[in-house]
Amino acid sequence: MTGKPAPDRRSPATPAPARVPRVPADKLALSAMIVGIVAFLGGWLPVLGLILGAVGVILGLLAKRRSNRPELGLTGLILSFLAVLTNIVVDVIVIVLIVNQANGLPG
Repeated sequence: MTGKPAPDRRSPATPAPARVPRVPADKLALSAMIVGIVAFLGGWLPVLGLILGAVGVILGLLAKRRSNRPELGLTGLILSFLAVLTNIVVDVIVIVLIVNQANGLPG
């Protein structure tokens, strides 16, 4: 110990990596995802699920092309498309059941 400060053996100062700010989702992508979720959950309701699914597909396509968060638009598009498919199956089942009931009526 000579009283001298120890030499600094650190590497030259390197700047810390810049944090990329998270871009908030725009309203189009967020609405596509929300409508897609609601359409997916309501896909078993005749007609309502089909309408919500169609709106969700349109919003999802627009958000996928124009949004700064296209992954939300893609999620809304997929959920809405599944809701439309589910609703078509449900609508066919309901129509078949109604026709069978109508054919079974006397008269």
